[in-house]
Amino acid sequence: MDAAILTDRATAMRDAMAGRWGPCAVAYSFKTNYQVAALPLLRDLGILAEVVSGREYAMARDLGFEGPQIVFNGPHKSDEELRRALLEGPLLHVHGGSELERLVRVATSLGGPFEVGIRVAASLPYFGHSRFGFSLDDGEADAAVGRIRECPALELTGLHFHGLGDTTDPQCHRLAARKLAAFAQKSIPGYQSALRTIDLGGGFPAHGLRPHNREPESWDPRPIDEYIEAIVEELAPAFPEATRPTLILEPGRYLVNDAILLVSRVIDIPRSRRDTRQVVLSNASISMVPLTHYTPQIIQAWSPELELREGELRDSVLYGASCREDDVLQEGPFPSVEIGDFLVYCAVGAYNASLGPDFIFESPPLVVL
Repeated sequence: MDAAILTDRATAMRDAMAGRWGPCAVAYSFKTNYQVAALPLLRDLGILAEVVSGREYAMARDLGFEGPQIVFNGPHKSDEELRRALLEGPLLHVHGGSELERLVRVATSLGGPFEVGIRVAASLPYFGHSRFGFSLDDGEADAAVGRIRECPALELTGLHFHGLGDTTDPQCHRLAARKLAAFAQKSIPGYQSALRTIDLGGGFPAHGLRPHNREPESWDPRPIDEYIEAIVEELAPAFPEATRPTLILEPGRYLVNDAILLVSRVIDIPRSRRDTRQVVLSNASISMVPLTHYTPQIIQAWSPELELREGELRDSVLYGASCREDDVLQEGPFPSVEIGDFLVYCAVGAYNASLGPDFIFESPPLVVL
């Protein structure tokens, strides 16, 4: 991991938010890479923790994040986790009607009042309608606002919208912000003074290759400024500068994907009469790069003397070292390689380490440079 890349990304995002909006915070999505979440670097940069389960919340607390430094999302929180959150003061976003009713009971038993936010959802291009959150389109979100207003132990102070991912189009972020601003104006009495946070989630792209499920013309990562500008242009008319709540964004992939490489080695080049391709066996495994099934990987070959293998490309297949027949890391044109060469996987920092189990081999350690 190149720590400077993460630092530069976090600084660029925060500067763009502060310059265009004002009060702001960056919250790192823990699930994107737990190895990164454990680094002191995040706290040194003043980044908040964004968690989506009681396990992740406990992890953040154990790592030194105070309650107010945590954004607690996710569709499943036990009563005990809700109780702990109310007492310790993270930004708690309620996921749905059942959780809200349990939260009302827990908060009432504790006395309150406690500040909470709600996650809302609406149909967006590419994604349809998210199954997470209170729907803006069918009255669920309005009912949630009413239910919280009925409960003396709860106070609605935050809105959260996160329905994005697998897109590089700033217009999707613009539409999400537009829907959120319209809802606040229509459905939250005194919204300018009531709301202390607006959270537009994550979904900001890094610079890996286009996912398998996207057409070429729909994949064009833009500078982070363009996404933030689209968000702010929609929110600003509803919130004069003197009344602006803290704008929170929850990047994961944008911060870490490009910052992390996986380095493996060629351990064999088997010869086969049945396969005329260059067959390469490495000491990595598909379980270490599970997102290979989601998006093509950027793989470079380097000699032991750190010379980039270039020249004519050969039809090749790169296998991992596990006993799975389907442990295929790449198929197609690839430079000629030799035993002992390095195979370097670029832009693998998002989700691979979190989703990759210790299957047969231990997960690769993270080395920070």
